[in-house]
Amino acid sequence: MSHPYPKPVLFRTRNKREIHRAGWIIPDSVNVIQNGYLEIENGRIKGIHSGVPREACTDHGPGVLMPPLVNAHVHLELSALENRIPLDKGFQSWVKTLLEERAALGRDVLVRAAKKSILDLLTWGNLYVGEISTLGTTKALLENSGLKGVFFQEFLGTAVEKGCVQKKDGLSFSVAGHAPHTSSPDLLRALKRQSRSMGLPFSIHVAESEAESDFIFQKKGPWADFLTLRGIDYRSWDLGSKTPVAYLDGMGLLDPLTLAVHLLQVTPTDMDILARSQVKVCICPRSNHNLHGRLPDIERMIQKGIRPALGTDSLASCDSLNIWDEMGFIAHHYPGLDPRTIFSMATHNGAKALGLEHVTGTIAQGKRADFIYRPMDPKTENEVFERMVFNEH
Repeated sequence: MSHPYPKPVLFRTRNKREIHRAGWIIPDSVNVIQNGYLEIENGRIKGIHSGVPREACTDHGPGVLMPPLVNAHVHLELSALENRIPLDKGFQSWVKTLLEERAALGRDVLVRAAKKSILDLLTWGNLYVGEISTLGTTKALLENSGLKGVFFQEFLGTAVEKGCVQKKDGLSFSVAGHAPHTSSPDLLRALKRQSRSMGLPFSIHVAESEAESDFIFQKKGPWADFLTLRGIDYRSWDLGSKTPVAYLDGMGLLDPLTLAVHLLQVTPTDMDILARSQVKVCICPRSNHNLHGRLPDIERMIQKGIRPALGTDSLASCDSLNIWDEMGFIAHHYPGLDPRTIFSMATHNGAKALGLEHVTGTIAQGKRADFIYRPMDPKTENEVFERMVFNEH
């Protein structure tokens, strides 16, 4: 995808002491400093100041210093499937074709494409990710890439699995259940116990498609037939007369350490459940629009006190993994949303969704000195946010 806006510059400072100045500093969506500088020591932010520094500094220019972007839900291992799967044949057909194409490509092709996507993310300042991997092909890549965040090993089916769960400073390892309509209750509970034991997020696709909602509500239909063909026995699952959100809530899987992804097929009662449980939410609007022809109800989420993070899903359903593009899409399709709110989705909300708000998501004293410089020459605070979310110079 060609980008009409300038590339940001990503900085990850490690020197003993550094000073970085710019025309604007955005510690978060509320606090904005015009003509300020960052004081950094030993890779951490020591202070945020207005005015001109008295010591030697790196002067970035009239643009904006801001936190790095967070892609809270991405499938890097599917990058090789870019432009290979029709998006207009229905969700079930898309899933079937994806599985066939992924198997046919082979591991080496998947790895090469994932490497390229990792470089693209870093180039555009998307430093933190929530990577979902079923095959495990991206685990070693992420460990050696410079990306940070959480690697989620994803499981589906009926067998109770044990994943690698490890909390680390840069890149943690957790587990994910694929979805309530593809993973048995026993498996989902076991995975949740594993992630909870380490205080790590547990990720799961929820309420993404009509096929999922119909299957959980009716316990039959095309998706039931599809599972049978895949050798997944769902007969003992406690399905029927409930939504995917209510189904997971009944199993005790929704809490502040769960990251629920997509949430297209949700009722007002579902929204209340999500808000009450304080579950973290990640939305992928461009992928949703391409695959399902609909968008999540972001306004209702915010009204309920839910603060969604942003993800891109994969190149199998989206034309880029760039969170700048996701922000621009939201800005155009949700004109009532404040640009500051969209900015928070891409930074602070994403950090919270991955359990990283203590180290990133905002520029604050004590946090990692990882930040972006975005070239532009705005005149007002509002112009800063508008230009960023609409991807303008």
